[in-house]
Amino acid sequence: MKPDFKEAPQEGGRQQLHNVRFYTIRPRGIDCMAYNKSEKSLAVCREGYFIELWNLQHTPYLDRVIYLQRKARVEDLAWSGKRLFTVSLQGKLIEWNVEKGEAVAKISPTGNAIWCVAVNLAGTDLAVGTEEGHINILSIENNEITHKSIFVKQRGRVLCCKFDKSGKRLVTGCEGYVKIWNVAKGTTIHTMTLSDKQVIVWSILVLSDNTIITGDSAGFVSVWNGQNGTQIERQQVLDKNVFALAINEDENRLACSGMQPPLIRILNKTQIKREDATFDRWIKFLQRDPHKHYVKSLAMIPNGRIVSGGQDGILTISPSERMRGYACQHAPFLKGSVVSVAAAQKLVLLRYSNSLHLWRLGTAKQKETIKPGLRMNTLAIGHTEDLLLEQPPQKLVQLNVRQYKFCRASAISPDGKWICYSTHKELRLYRLHTDILSIQRKFQSTTNKLHTDHIIFSADSQRLVVLNQNQAKFFAISEDNLTFLYHVMLGPTITANVNHLLLSPCGNYLVAASSDNVVAIWQHKENRHPNFKLLLTLPRHQAGTTALAMHENEPRLVVAYADGRIVEYDLLNSCFTCESEEYLINTTHSFVIKGIVLDSNNPNMFIVYNELYIYSMEKYSNNEDNHLAKSAKLSKESRAVVAKKPMSLKVKSKILRHHLVHVARLNANELVNVSIQTSNLLASLPPPYERKKFGAS
Repeated sequence: MKPDFKEAPQEGGRQQLHNVRFYTIRPRGIDCMAYNKSEKSLAVCREGYFIELWNLQHTPYLDRVIYLQRKARVEDLAWSGKRLFTVSLQGKLIEWNVEKGEAVAKISPTGNAIWCVAVNLAGTDLAVGTEEGHINILSIENNEITHKSIFVKQRGRVLCCKFDKSGKRLVTGCEGYVKIWNVAKGTTIHTMTLSDKQVIVWSILVLSDNTIITGDSAGFVSVWNGQNGTQIERQQVLDKNVFALAINEDENRLACSGMQPPLIRILNKTQIKREDATFDRWIKFLQRDPHKHYVKSLAMIPNGRIVSGGQDGILTISPSERMRGYACQHAPFLKGSVVSVAAAQKLVLLRYSNSLHLWRLGTAKQKETIKPGLRMNTLAIGHTEDLLLEQPPQKLVQLNVRQYKFCRASAISPDGKWICYSTHKELRLYRLHTDILSIQRKFQSTTNKLHTDHIIFSADSQRLVVLNQNQAKFFAISEDNLTFLYHVMLGPTITANVNHLLLSPCGNYLVAASSDNVVAIWQHKENRHPNFKLLLTLPRHQAGTTALAMHENEPRLVVAYADGRIVEYDLLNSCFTCESEEYLINTTHSFVIKGIVLDSNNPNMFIVYNELYIYSMEKYSNNEDNHLAKSAKLSKESRAVVAKKPMSLKVKSKILRHHLVHVARLNANELVNVSIQTSNLLASLPPPYERKKFGAS
């Protein structure tokens, strides 16, 4: 059943917004991360067996997720070109296909727990350090992994390792000392002892001039001469545990962080002149305080930005410049759509990692929203007021999934009668009865191959669309069974991972957007085989696709990109009808547009949102004759298919939210937004570290 949008908007455009704040996910701590400079990709490993791949070419966004096997928690990871390697305490070295999210190769170098991994600059050799003190060198040339050599066993576990620029030396850290190894011979060149045998070396950096920087459990950062193994300087930056170090590309700015206190200290390389001597020293430059719990990993990315993550699970991007102190905090959202709405019944389905929660939204008390004598046009655009609840939200159903069966996708039908979800092994469909509350399982896949990251119900709730093995499979829904109808092959048009899948409200168009920036549209053909035929592909944009939406009453597609640009494309006339400037919304420099909500009564109004704000935008006519000539946003190909007078967008109003998850329309007068409160997110963690400040007792 479709939502009724025929009703006139109440009081000339006033909307009720349900502010859902009871979606509380557990923080999934960040254990390690690695930045790929050539691909501009950041690999982030979290607790709970996930590897997230973030696209950093423009505004950062979560591009793909690799789901790990049970009891396969990653301790460290490293890039070699497009190849990603991980190690774990189960003793496994795994190479991953980042496009398919599958393991390419698995080996056990020694059979012991592996703590660290490093790849040389040439991408030919890989080193791993183990619990028993073994250091293995493996060759990774020709897309293979082969054993090359094993070093002389050392005392104690090897917790961190790094190659030098030439790849001829390997630096390792363990409890009590740092060692420099000859890679070809597998023997020790230098052994640098620390102040105490109990001090643990947690992190290591090797600079291009063979300078070695280490962070240890005593809170010290030490700088060593890699040629002769002598200590150059040593300074305490934290009270305890410097877990992570990162340095910029110019090697003149160092970031360090850890446990007590969980600050990010930034040190600047400075030349010191004394009498006739000139030497370099690392001087404390500034500090950032984006985290309240300990930081486990750091990475430096272009433009002097520091990426940090730790126990709180919040991925934070901070500037390293003194005058720019704003930190962008990305909450540990699950990949894909975590909220599904049955507008007719005002039901909201929330997806967690191991459960689904179904809620019925509350109702507001009726009241005069406009005071007597106050006209509508006297209120400012974007004016808001809080309403009291007559009936609070009610939790109806909770479906639990076994802990090792992660819930990857879920959806509720528009009429509120069906709930479907998928794990990495199976797909299930449930029949929901809300009059006398009950739920019955109607379908469960009997093969492990039917699983998906995308589930869509048609607007009439009669069809179910599941993306599986690069095929959009259509099923007919009945009270007794789920019947397969046909499938739409997305290849060869779509070959990469599908990030977004959309079925138009009329059911005649299927839209898919992939991680390699391809947006393709298929059109339904009655009484023809195949049932859906490829209609067109949009001109490929340099930035990734972050949101899709389709108008209800006309075949126009709205697309948002990672560079903040929003376009509207007419599928019948094959032309762009509206386009915005890059980063028209200021906050899209930090947070991508996550979703677009359209209005069937007013197609000129867009509601877009990112993690921080909900924006109301309006199309307006652009009458500049030289628009196409001066526009740098469209390629030559896309200019050829743009309308003669494309419209532009402007921001009308905005509403502040924190960690916004989803916005959806219930009817012509009501919207619902789901957000996560930071206090709720961190409530399950231990109390944050309290550090003494100047002037405080």
